[in-house]
Amino acid sequence: MSELSETIEVRVRFSEIDSLRMVWHGAYVLYMEDAREAFGRKYGLEYMTIFRAGYFAPVYDMHLRFLRPATIDDILTVKISWKPAVGGKLCFAYEIRRKSDGELMLIADTIQLFTTAEGDFDPSAPDFYEEWKKKNGVI
Repeated sequence: MSELSETIEVRVRFSEIDSLRMVWHGAYVLYMEDAREAFGRKYGLEYMTIFRAGYFAPVYDMHLRFLRPATIDDILTVKISWKPAVGGKLCFAYEIRRKSDGELMLIADTIQLFTTAEGDFDPSAPDFYEEWKKKNGVI
């Protein structure tokens, strides 16, 4: 099985730094969301695809480990990698690096659960997700 991943670049904006002149911790979550959207576009798993299938995929669990601070005008690479999991959930791992020197700034992972339009968790993998995995050669 090959790794399904995508890498994007973001430039730290003034509005994303705090009074210590470091990237505010919440901005990293936005960078991760941008990477998830890029992953979805690349592999055909956009949020609207999930929605049209009658599901949502809210974040259920998120872990971040801050290793180094980034600051204004740093260009960061955000790599997202899909992790196999059983059942109705999406699992991703992230690495955020400073592009200029490759320094690892943050590692993280998220779990998103498939829920119905009514908000009920569906523990089994929805049909559209099983088809997506087959199409991408991960099962």
